Amino acid sequence: MKHVYGLLILFLFVSVNVALGQKVEGYVYDAANNEPLVGVNIYYKDKSGTKGVISDINGRYELSVPVGSVILTFSYLGYENQNFPLVLKRGQNYTLNAGMKVQSNLMDEVVVSVGRYEQKLSDVTVSMELLKAGDIARQDPVDLTSVLKNVPGVEITDRQPSIRGGSGWTYGVGSRCLILVDGMSVLSPGSGEINWNIVPMENVEQVEVLKGASSVLYGSSALNGLINVRTKRPGLDPVTRANVYMGIYGDPKQQSSVWWDRDLWKNGNYETKPLLRNLFSDANPMYNGVDLSHSRRIGDFDLSAGMNLFSDEGYRKGNYTKRFRIGGNLTYHDPRVQGLNYGVNANYLSNDYAGFFLWRSPEEVYTQSPLANMGREGHNFYIDPFINYTNANNNTTHRIKGRIYRRKDQIVSGTTDKTLDEIAGKMGFSSNSIPEIMNIVNNPVQELLPLVLPHLGDVLSGNITGLAGEVEKLGNHFFPTAKPADYMDLVSWVMGRTPLPTNSDEFQDWLANASKPIEKTKPGSDLTASYYLDYQFSKKYENSLLTAGATYERVYADSKVTGTHKSDNAALFAQYDHKLFDKLNLSLGMRWEYYRVDDHYREAETKLFGAKIPVKPVFRGGLNYELGEYSFLRASFGQGYRYPSIVEKYVLKDIGGVGAFPNAALKAEKGFNAEIGFKQGYKLGGLKGFVDVAGFYTQYKDMIEFQIGLFDKENFEYLDNLKDIIALLVNGKVPGIGAQFTNVGKARISGVDASVSGMYDFNSHTRLTFSAGYVYTRPIDADADALNEKEEASADLFSMKSKSNTSKYLKYRQKHSLKGVFDLEWKRINIGTNLAWKSKTLAVDYFMVDEREKAAPDLMDYVRGLMFGDLHNYWMNNNKGYFSMDLRLGVKITKNIQFQGIINNLWNNEYSVRPMDVAAPRTFIMQLNTTF
Repeated sequence: MKHVYGLLILFLFVSVNVALGQKVEGYVYDAANNEPLVGVNIYYKDKSGTKGVISDINGRYELSVPVGSVILTFSYLGYENQNFPLVLKRGQNYTLNAGMKVQSNLMDEVVVSVGRYEQKLSDVTVSMELLKAGDIARQDPVDLTSVLKNVPGVEITDRQPSIRGGSGWTYGVGSRCLILVDGMSVLSPGSGEINWNIVPMENVEQVEVLKGASSVLYGSSALNGLINVRTKRPGLDPVTRANVYMGIYGDPKQQSSVWWDRDLWKNGNYETKPLLRNLFSDANPMYNGVDLSHSRRIGDFDLSAGMNLFSDEGYRKGNYTKRFRIGGNLTYHDPRVQGLNYGVNANYLSNDYAGFFLWRSPEEVYTQSPLANMGREGHNFYIDPFINYTNANNNTTHRIKGRIYRRKDQIVSGTTDKTLDEIAGKMGFSSNSIPEIMNIVNNPVQELLPLVLPHLGDVLSGNITGLAGEVEKLGNHFFPTAKPADYMDLVSWVMGRTPLPTNSDEFQDWLANASKPIEKTKPGSDLTASYYLDYQFSKKYENSLLTAGATYERVYADSKVTGTHKSDNAALFAQYDHKLFDKLNLSLGMRWEYYRVDDHYREAETKLFGAKIPVKPVFRGGLNYELGEYSFLRASFGQGYRYPSIVEKYVLKDIGGVGAFPNAALKAEKGFNAEIGFKQGYKLGGLKGFVDVAGFYTQYKDMIEFQIGLFDKENFEYLDNLKDIIALLVNGKVPGIGAQFTNVGKARISGVDASVSGMYDFNSHTRLTFSAGYVYTRPIDADADALNEKEEASADLFSMKSKSNTSKYLKYRQKHSLKGVFDLEWKRINIGTNLAWKSKTLAVDYFMVDEREKAAPDLMDYVRGLMFGDLHNYWMNNNKGYFSMDLRLGVKITKNIQFQGIINNLWNNEYSVRPMDVAAPRTFIMQLNTTF
């Protein structure tokens, strides 16, 4: 009997080998440029299922096939499928090389952000915008915000992105929108801010903008959506690219805002000096940049490297940038194991820059207030090792990514750059007034009480008009020609020379030393370090895909503004995608996340069977149904969350007079996003593209925003009533002016997002490409009625309000946004334009503007007038929506050399979406790009 079994097994073994003794081999390449294609699926189907292989680094494949007739299919995302019917005899070997053509339909573009795997744009279950390398190259090359500002539904306020009104403005700390480069976050650990300077613009292949909560696969900070930058990979031939560009800011609309003159550049006393400044010594403020990149294959290695050098004097005084970045990728495709590659990404950034928070006055909108004179000098470095393995036999993939990150930087703060003589002269101050001032300093109660007492009753009842008049008279007596901005110069000058004198003897010594100039202060370096590890497993079935994995991040922050803190973040995630009837795509996912800071082990809690566990679960689901040819209906629901960064919880800093105060009780914000959308492709003669319409609804709870006002500098409590302020003063303490991050309650944001994209071929050498979109958002503050009722009931002199008006809308949002990008190519010439229209900003911070009607000015009106000038009337007159237009003209000098000229803000409009953040004036840009 054993012999029978042995013969039977031998027979089966021989039969299988005879059946599959035939072999097809060859190479797969791009039909347009003959470059090999890596990872192409080559397969056939028989009664037992689908069998196949994938092409290797050289595009080579080898596949055993059965005797007889077989249809061999070559499939690669972004390319048209190729089918080859073959008839093979027993034992026959056959060579088949396949040239694959890129799919020309815009809806067949490939994206990876939605599910952490490659899929067609038409198959995704959420709204997504895609920007290709050509789209990016036609825009201002400074950084990615120059490109993103043209995407429908994406707004950039002070370099912070907001998708469909999901974010307001928090001045650079924390982000509800996650920014990735090749799937790895570029948000700064510790602060959560977006450092756009670290994105390698010289090597971008495409940018994917995912609209809606994406926390299931990407974790915290993807509450509002994500932006994924995919970099270029080497082809068969070495490629070197160089891009040189220069921009010159034109004169502002109002000449009083011009802050520069020829001597400023010639004296060399400005913070940065662009490379071409010596050639254009009399020009307006400018920026220069150089991008270099190189990629090639060396045996089994892929090598790519890039470098950027950039200097920007800034269109606003003190708002400069100096940047040097270098980085690259090295990947080894192991020939011993098919489907295995490993390597490393690395990036170094040296960055010296200053932001812009408050202006000097409405007449000098591009000059920084001396109360917010702050910059940063820093160095960032990260190294990302990775391992990828794809097993074609069982359709599984394993990906391991890590990161070691170091950041060392320091705040550079200063006071006014004016001398005391300059300030006093401009204010009309006479030295004959010094004895009178000293008398007030030595006898403040005796000298000032008679001014206060007659108006004390009115003050206590909330009317300070009389007292304000007395203070104004006193100010005019000593400073007859002073303007509000001059007072801020004086305040900044004095604050930079603390401690202040307490008697006349100390005053003389203090004044003698005070005449010396003060250098900008550097309190010392902050160190941030993080370690990150991500594992992803995927298993592909015939009609489905399972993705699962885990992440861990450790952050250590030692900062002069936050102290020393440590955080840990760990998560498990899984997503299952399934295709039914070859038309319906279903997607379900979930994530469990744990986060802690220092010894606070429960930053978030969830009830499970009556017990509280210190993890945050989030879920998502979506579907996409193909109604007909290039006609797709989709729906999705996704939860999201964002833990507050270390800086948001623990920041404590005096920034030239305006402080930032900690809030250790700050909680994670959370919410969900739901949408239903329809995408329709079209083709009418030479016109083709797609139309997309989506309705969306987003809800947030415990939103993190900052409040500006008065604070107790010891316990950091927010002061919003006269009783607490008087108690503080009685105890010999002075309240601080500044901002603090806080949880503000619930928000509901709904709207419609409609866009159209496409191209029209007039003839073989003339093409029009276009994209346009309109987004309507309704950003509702769910707690607005309760807050308004509470604030209206308070008659306290120092009662602060939550925002600038009593509307139901969230701060720093607009209802309507319309954008369009159009480019016409004719032979070697390209002409294009960007168009944008936005409606007015619905509400802003009360500390900046109060739009309420009132019989007489209140205390905060006088405070604002002193700090910001007549900001109220400027904002009321200018916050009415705006239109902007950019124009560009490019020419291909040769096949590999291209020149382009750009004019941004063509009509030189003066506009802003938040108070004191006026957009750049008309800007002239030239860039020369070469590839060889």
